[in-house]
Amino acid sequence: MKQVQGIIAVLLLMIMAACAQLAPAESFDQKLAYGYGAVTAARKTAENGLKSNLIKVDDAKQVQDLADQARALLDSARQVRTTDLSTATAKLALATTVLTQLQTYLTARGLN
Repeated sequence: MKQVQGIIAVLLLMIMAACAQLAPAESFDQKLAYGYGAVTAARKTAENGLKSNLIKVDDAKQVQDLADQARALLDSARQVRTTDLSTATAKLALATTVLTQLQTYLTARGLN
């Protein structure tokens, strides 16, 4: 079972690496979609890291909590994008910063 989890973790890392090579998002909606994808990737990476004993339970919980915060920011940005693009853009930028830091954290733990 641990071998299967390790294989899943490696496959997820390969997928994340491939995503990193995608064309950069240009429009607000593209950036928002990339943000949602990054939330999902961070959650799955933390889950697989925990199952593979590469991170501790507390670390996985912190990743999930930060992913929740980023998701809330993305949802809020999506809700106000048509009425207040400036606020929506600021929320999207903050969510992107949180997600970038999560990716850095997971990479430092050998998960990306």
